[in-house]
Amino acid sequence: SGGAGGGTGGGTGGGAELSGDETGGVGHNSCRKQPRGAKFRITLPKEAELQDLVNWMMSISCQKFILDLKARAGKVTVLSPEPVTIDEAYAAFYAALQTMGLTVEPSGEYFKIVETADVKGRTLPVYGPGSRAPNNDRYVTQLYRAKGESKDVVDLLNKLKTKQGSVDSVGDLVIFTDTGASVRRLLRIVRQIDESSTRLEKIFFFQLQYADPEETAEMIREIFGENEVKAKGTKSKGSGKGDDDPSFSRVIVDDRTGTLIIVAPEADYEVIRRLVERLDVPLAGGGGRIHVVKLRNADPEEVASVLQQLGQGGGGARGGGGARGGNNQGNAAPASQSAELFSGEIKVTADPATRSLVILASQSDFKALKTVIDALDAERKQVYIEVYLLELSINKRLSGGASGHFGATFPVTVDGQTNDALGFVASSPSGQNSVLLDTSILNGLAAGVLGPQVQGSGQFLGLGQDIPAFGVIIQAAQENTDVNLVAEPHLYTADNQEASIEVGRNVPTQGALAFPGGGQGGGLVPVQSVQRQDVTLKVKVTPHVNDSTNVTLDIEMENNDIESQSPTLGVTTTKRRLKLDKVLGRDGQPIVLGGLVQEVERESTSQVPGLGGIPLLGWLFKRKLKQKEKINLMMVLVPHILETPDDARRIHKRRMEERLEFLERETSFKRRDLSTNVNYRKKSGLLATVNREAERMGLEEELNREAELELQQEQITGELGLSPQLYEEEEEEEASSSTSTSPPASSTKPSTRPASKPRPSTPRVP
Repeated sequence: SGGAGGGTGGGTGGGAELSGDETGGVGHNSCRKQPRGAKFRITLPKEAELQDLVNWMMSISCQKFILDLKARAGKVTVLSPEPVTIDEAYAAFYAALQTMGLTVEPSGEYFKIVETADVKGRTLPVYGPGSRAPNNDRYVTQLYRAKGESKDVVDLLNKLKTKQGSVDSVGDLVIFTDTGASVRRLLRIVRQIDESSTRLEKIFFFQLQYADPEETAEMIREIFGENEVKAKGTKSKGSGKGDDDPSFSRVIVDDRTGTLIIVAPEADYEVIRRLVERLDVPLAGGGGRIHVVKLRNADPEEVASVLQQLGQGGGGARGGGGARGGNNQGNAAPASQSAELFSGEIKVTADPATRSLVILASQSDFKALKTVIDALDAERKQVYIEVYLLELSINKRLSGGASGHFGATFPVTVDGQTNDALGFVASSPSGQNSVLLDTSILNGLAAGVLGPQVQGSGQFLGLGQDIPAFGVIIQAAQENTDVNLVAEPHLYTADNQEASIEVGRNVPTQGALAFPGGGQGGGLVPVQSVQRQDVTLKVKVTPHVNDSTNVTLDIEMENNDIESQSPTLGVTTTKRRLKLDKVLGRDGQPIVLGGLVQEVERESTSQVPGLGGIPLLGWLFKRKLKQKEKINLMMVLVPHILETPDDARRIHKRRMEERLEFLERETSFKRRDLSTNVNYRKKSGLLATVNREAERMGLEEELNREAELELQQEQITGELGLSPQLYEEEEEEEASSSTSTSPPASSTKPSTRPASKPRPSTPRVP
């Protein structure tokens, strides 16, 4: 058996405190039982061993213990700054054993220290249904007779017990095996469950069609009152109801379906149901079914279309027909699904003038639609997109060739009449006319020889002047054309909203020739028609914000331009088109699209057959053209996700700075800021408070300056030994001196204050 451990003192007087020195030297096999009510201090050493703990308990209780040396043991420290009673010492002893995984098992006059792992098979104290286990950590067995279904109670309590505890049932008898504190806690839970099932309550569902669920539930609570059961068959004090009055335990409202969940006995539920049916009736004029929702961000017509498709084919057990005005396409909800979502007919009408939705639906259906409307009417993020269109076109053209002609007149006799005839030979593969009627064709490097004019040749050919008898022109030209087009349109739009911009010109172009008179009389003069053609840059961008940093862009760009215009062939235009979907970008990061679009090399030779192939001399009869063209088109987009007004102001400030820098660098215009002023009087928060304080300080400073100025003007500088006089006294002296015929010498002294601007006698204090 156990031995003595660091013992504590005992005492005989009730309530007296005993220390370890008063034990009278209790030995290893001796003890002194502490009376109830006496207090003593716990003098266990820190990190006490199991044997020390048992010896201490034996010395103050005179109990007999059997300690199995094979039992697992640990160390424990019991701290108590105040003296304890014997009952509190027992509680500390059991708690210390619990921390070591041990408990106490009675065995005759002895108590065995055993492990809690197999506590269910041990001999433990048993407490019947009418008794309560002690509130400590000693393992006990408690019996309780359940009033409801014992199996459900056991399943619940097995989830709440301690690791070594157990809960079983035999019929309606529930058997607990656990620590005393845990058993008491489980008993409180079981009693609450039994009290709620005293009258065999059930759960009932009632779905409202017209009445408001919250208002109906509140009315039921006011009329019947919740049944707060304290014990079996007894109601709480002050309920004011008899046993035969209808009552319920709970009324819960399901806002999504507009259903009342009532927990009550079946007989009482019938009384409540009849009341609810009298309340759940339609009001005259459609009251309670017509709802107006004002939208803040979304388009009412788009939201109405979505709601109509959602309610297509709706109608529950009491309602019929779906929403009208919607299109029943593939994305509309099937009738079976809508019947599960809504209980009655739904009609939605959009009012664009007030940005409102007029909804005809029951309260329960309207609450379901209101959740959808709030989600669709959420404020969409704004996106600012910088677009940079960079097009570089390089065209190099090299041509060379020669042309010549020979002509003369000679007499020709026809029917006895002699007339002059013109003979002409020409070679012009280069396209340059050697006749040289127009000097503007001499571009590039040109050289030539012209002979004397042939008299009458111009009249013969229908030209305005005579042509030379011979002519040779050699021409070589190189033409380089570089075009650098830069366009910077900026777009501002909302999330999932398409933004477009179109910039360009409407230029006139030559059309077809027309003869208004039909070729008769004066109608032989043709009329040149003029048409107009758009030369524009079109950009369309649709952003889709994924989160606060990523955005997906749908991009479409088309650029039209006039390349050349010919009197005979008309206008030659260029067209660049780019279309991309689902381009992923990040906030503030550039997206580069495009690259080398076209590269063309042309080489052509025009010559006189046979003569153009002669070495060296053949260059007089041929023309060679080389042309190289490159077009590079690049598009850069920089999206900015605007989440706060500060983001928009930051971009506005940067754009204005760029504009001012351009004006100062490229023009002679003066700098002119177009900053926007913020009216802090209509703001709230820290900045508004600082602004009001600054205005107050500025006003106070202005008043102080005015006061100092008035004080300076009030000073009167008299002679030495004279005291300053107030302004009223000076006015009286001046008035008296003006009425006297011989004023005294002192009155002739001019006043220091100007008469044109009188001042009050005392300065104004702000």
